[in-house]
Parts: sequence; structure tokens; C-alpha cells
Amino acid sequence: MSAYIKQLNRMLETASVTQPQLQQRFQAWYNSLPEITRTRPFSMIEFERALGTQGKYISQMLLELGWQRRRRWSSQRQYHRFWVPPQPDL
Repeated sequence: MSAYIKQLNRMLETASVTQPQLQQRFQAWYNSLPEITRTRPFSMIEFERALGTQGKYISQMLLELGWQRRRRWSSQRQYHRFWVPPQPDL
């Protein structure tokens, strides 16, 4: 049981170290985009390709940064999921 707890603690430490790195990579990528394209909805596949990681890690980070998940519903086909950046304070 002790080895299992040590393994969980190592996994937790690794996750806490990689999260800031992912957030830094995301901010660098997002800030490199032209200003006009930053306000549009983004699909998860765009984030996955830009950051080179899976959506399950990216979605947690996006929620922490204030992004919102949305869907476009359609009665004739599948719905589209997308992410909307946080609105700047006016």
C-alpha cells in the first residue's frame, strides 16, 4: 500500500509541474495569433494540434483561465462543440 501512495504522490507532483508549462505554452500560442482571430470560437482539435497534447489536459486549463464550453445544436446532424475565450472587462 505504501508503494501505491508514493506512486500517486509522484503522479500528483508531475501533474502540478506540467500544468504551468502547458499554460505557458498555451498563452504563448494564443498571444501569437492575430488579434482579430482571438475572439472567435475554437475547436478542441485546434488546441490539441497547437499544444501537442490531449484535450483532457487542455480543457481543465481552459476552464481555469475562464474559457467557456459551448455547443451549436442541430436537429439534422451532430452538434458542434467549441470553446469561447473569456470576455475582456470593459
